[in-house]
Amino acid sequence: MNNKYYLALADEVEFSNKAKVNKVIRNLFILAIILLIASFWLPYLIMGSSLIKWLIVIAFIVVFTYVAERFILTTKTFNQKLKLQGISKVMMIIYCVFLTLIVLIALKEKILLFKLPLYQIMVAALAAILPAICEEFLFRGVLFNAFLLVFNKEKYDILWTSIVCSILFGLVLSYLRVWSNGLIWGMIVHFLQDFSPKILNTDYGTSKIKLAILGVIPVVILMLICIYTINRRFLKIK
Repeated sequence: MNNKYYLALADEVEFSNKAKVNKVIRNLFILAIILLIASFWLPYLIMGSSLIKWLIVIAFIVVFTYVAERFILTTKTFNQKLKLQGISKVMMIIYCVFLTLIVLIALKEKILLFKLPLYQIMVAALAAILPAICEEFLFRGVLFNAFLLVFNKEKYDILWTSIVCSILFGLVLSYLRVWSNGLIWGMIVHFLQDFSPKILNTDYGTSKIKLAILGVIPVVILMLICIYTINRRFLKIK
């Protein structure tokens, strides 16, 4: 496989050995369940004084990250980042423009956050870091790798993996994971998305739910096209 593009999981798992592949898939799903259960229990653990709550959250993030990083096998999608050309490069540019617009639109809200007391800013930052790291490792890390092994014999394995993981959580970030060939940028975008005054208030309301649904449909279509083109590019050059 020298000088060729291939799935990074091929360095960790022998794809031709069905028994070993099934074992790894089973272990990854068990790991995902354990991490998910741990996430569900976190709200019940952050009781008591503010300092104790912060220490518990920080300790949780550290342990969660260590366990996920230790057993995830790899955070890469490919052995090396794909060099995009043609339609895949065009869709990547559209995606970057789209992501930039999202950040710019939300910028006003982010600025308002810094008008709050320092303590509330720190609470919002910690509350945003928690899902940024933990959810990225869980959904775009552990589960992404598990489903990539499940679909490894399919022609469009990356597309199907992204779709299934995105049903669980986030198509936009699934594409970012594939394109950037890692998790760090997804964590950054996830953090920026959550880091706002709204995270200090759990009552988001549902008055704009119809508008949100109408906005999601074109985004889903765009992301599916993006991932499809990068999967086609991978098939051509691997």
